This record gives sequence, structure tokens and C-alpha cells, in this order.
Amino acid sequence: MNKHLLLLAFLAFTCHAEEITKKSYTQEQLITVRQNALNHAMEVLKDKKATPAEILKLAKDFESYMLADDVKDVSKQTKSEMSPNDFEKAQSKANLVSNEEKTSFNGLSIGINGQLKSTSAKARYDGYTLDGIGQQNFIANIQADYEFKLNNQFGLMFGATLDLNDSELLKLNGKFRNLPSKDFTVTEKNHFSLFVAPTYQLNESTLGFVKLAYHRSKVEMENNINWSNEFTSWSRSSSKTLNGYGVGLGVRSHLYNNIYANLELQRVMYSTDSIVTADLGTGTTIGSFGLSYSFNDDKKPILLSNNSSGKFNGLSVGLSGLLKSSSIKTTATFGGESGTFDSVGQQNLGAGIFTDYAFRVSDRALFLVGGTYDLNDSESFKISGNGSEAKVKEKKHYSIYIAPAYQMSQNSLGYLKLAYHQAEFENINSLTRTQLGTANTRYSKDFNGYGIGLGFRTLIADNFYGNLEVQRVFYGKEDIYPATFDVSSTIGSLGLSYKF
Repeated sequence: MNKHLLLLAFLAFTCHAEEITKKSYTQEQLITVRQNALNHAMEVLKDKKATPAEILKLAKDFESYMLADDVKDVSKQTKSEMSPNDFEKAQSKANLVSNEEKTSFNGLSIGINGQLKSTSAKARYDGYTLDGIGQQNFIANIQADYEFKLNNQFGLMFGATLDLNDSELLKLNGKFRNLPSKDFTVTEKNHFSLFVAPTYQLNESTLGFVKLAYHRSKVEMENNINWSNEFTSWSRSSSKTLNGYGVGLGVRSHLYNNIYANLELQRVMYSTDSIVTADLGTGTTIGSFGLSYSFNDDKKPILLSNNSSGKFNGLSVGLSGLLKSSSIKTTATFGGESGTFDSVGQQNLGAGIFTDYAFRVSDRALFLVGGTYDLNDSESFKISGNGSEAKVKEKKHYSIYIAPAYQMSQNSLGYLKLAYHQAEFENINSLTRTQLGTANTRYSKDFNGYGIGLGFRTLIADNFYGNLEVQRVFYGKEDIYPATFDVSSTIGSLGLSYKF
């Protein structure tokens, strides 16, 4: 490849008239800067089998960095005087959103997502409050959206989602009082959402957004239980429409050609509505991950340079905000009669710390090893009323994990997390009425489980990284006489980490 031909193409390719006027560079100084930028680009890409277009693009990035700094004597910027550390600084700065050669996210996209969906509700009956009832569900949905670019960094996205399957919110079944086995179910159907999302381009191939959504669904109840006269007021079947709003955070990253990866965490608050009692307040935590196809053909190839390989290597320590939803499925036998309550659980906000170490396996592949610890307890279930209550708290939760990772761009990393979890579940009981059941006054039990999740890490500034993650945890069954408890959790986390 003839370097002089590349230099001529590069001089014709770049145009910085406003910068020239502003900083008063001479023509000779600009030629020197562009010559050095081309030299640096060829040095970085010498083992990458890069095309001339890719070399010119990186050279332009280096030039943007050089001209953006207040360089007193540009003529001294020779290849021999620019250290390897300068290479990394130049490329890191040039790869931020200040240049125009980044992936464009504007236009129409369609996609399919998998969702970890956890819904909980608060019910009141006969002076008692049950906070809350609900289940964990896996949902598939389709999504269509359109982003309008406002400028080089900001945009506005409009879209809609539609669930492809129903989700079961509650199921109570069993054999009671020598009657045939009966059940009671609550199911959410026909769920869809409409949303608007302000967007911000985090780096050359990653888009972050805040989602504000309207949600609507239909909730159906089927009641085949008629224990005694005190329950005959419950309808055999009924349906209600729930309306609500959602607030969420998400990222979208360019993978290949017109394919994007999406990761999102959202909290939905439904209006108070009547389903089985006079008052039922419902909310949902949704962790979403999927792929979308963009009809915008303005896609840039994702090329990793030699200097990008160290951006995620090494030790990281961080702090996360947590949105956690735990569900407890209970199976009990009393007097030879058994029943299952599937299930109870609550939504909780919390905070945690995490640390991990990333080992580089290849140009794009890494392997993370780390751990997390929750800084606060979370309440999983509570019955209260008439001066007494029973509640279950999750305490001392920690996890140890491994995470195969893939570097999607210069500044973004996606990973699959496989984790071991342990938490202590403590029951505190002061109920005074036995018709709601009896339990030990106070006991605790350690639950062990495993988790699987997806996460995304992106460079924000210098050694600071943003982290977004969705994980499902299965604790398994534990016998606490006279019942068996099956516990699971959905955990969403948003955090900030520092890499040493």
C-alpha cells in the first residue's frame, strides 16, 4: 500500500475549516498533524488487515484528537515523540461521540425480546392486608420503535410493545375440608405498552435511553374454591382492565450490520383496581433483553484496535442500585390435607457493592470472576392487621459469579452471568388469629441457589464504567415444618464501577 497515496486521499478526505480559523494553524502544521495521524493509524492497524477506508477513518479520529487539544507546537508531534500511552489516550478520546463516524440509531427498528417479569399486588380482606401476591414469569414480546435524531448525541424514540403470551399472577390450589381439590387463579392477558424514550449516544456504537411508558392489560380471575360462607362473596370469574405507567433505563448496542442488542430494566406501577377484594394495587418489575433489526442502512463496521483491548482488563469495583422482586411458593399439609399457594412476594429497592476481575481471552473475548453483597435487607412478604403481623425478610444476600464476556465495540462489553447465591430468610410472626394460619414466632433459614443473567458495561469517562444487568435467581426448595418453601428472585441492577 502506498503511504503517499493514502496521505493525499486523507488530505482530501478531511475538512476542518472552522477549526483552522479558530486555532490559526498554518497549512504546514496541518499537513504535519495529518501526516502523524496517518502514521499512528497505520501503526495501530498494521496487524488487522484493515482496508484503506478503515485506516483513513482511524487517522481522522487521531487528527480530531490532536486538533482538539491546545497544542502549542504542532510541528513537534512526530511519531517518535508520541508514546504508546499517547496512542491509547488519542484513540480513547477520538472514539467518543465527538466525531461523526459513529453508528446511527435513527429510523425504524423492529425486534423481539425475552422478559423476566415479576408482578406483585397488595390485597385487603377482613381487616388484614396481604402484601403482596404475585409470581415470576418469562414473557416474549415484539417491539417496534422509531428514533428521531435531535443532534449528534441526543434523540427521541417512540415505540410500542406487545406480549406474545399470558402471565400467571397467582394460583392457589389444593384439597380443603375434605372437599375435592379446587383452585383459584389470577392471569394477566393482552398486555401492551406505548412509550417515549429520550436517547443519548454513549459512544460510537452504544445508545442509552430513559423510557416513559403507558401500560394496559386485562386481568382475569377464575375461582373454583368455596371454603365456607365467609368466602362466598368472591366471584366465580371476573375480569378487570389495568392501566399504569412505567419508568425504565436501557441500552442498545450495535452488533453486526443492521442487528442491535437491547437490554432494559423497567418498573411498572398500575392503578389501584378491584380484582378479588375491595382494593388491589399492582406493580411489575420487567427485565428485558433481545435483538432488533434497524432499517437504517447507515451502519459503520465495528473495528477493534490494539489499544482497545486493555479497556476492560483487570480489577473493577462498583456500587449498584437494585430493583429486586422475590417470590415464595408455599406447599403445606395440615391434617392430611395439602394445598399450594403460588405465590407471595414484594418489590424492593436496595443498594449493593460488587467487584470483579476481567481476564482477556482473545481480541473480543473476556472472562470475569467476581462477587456481590447487598447493603440492605429486603422484605419478601407481609400480612398485617388488627394489631399484629407476619413477615418474611431476606437478609445477608451475597453472590459469587463467573461471566463469559464479549467486547462488542471499543467501549462496550456484554456478558452472560452464572452465579451462586446465598441469603437468609427470616420470619417474624405476631399474628393473633389462627384462621390465617399459624407459624413459629421467629425463625430463620439459609437458602442457597443459582442465578443466570445478562449484563452490559460501557465506558463513560476515563476509568469509570456504567453497568446494567438483569438476573433471575432460583433458590430451590427448603422444608420448614409443616411447609415447603420454594423461593426465586428477579434482580435488576444499575451501577457505576471504577477499573484500576
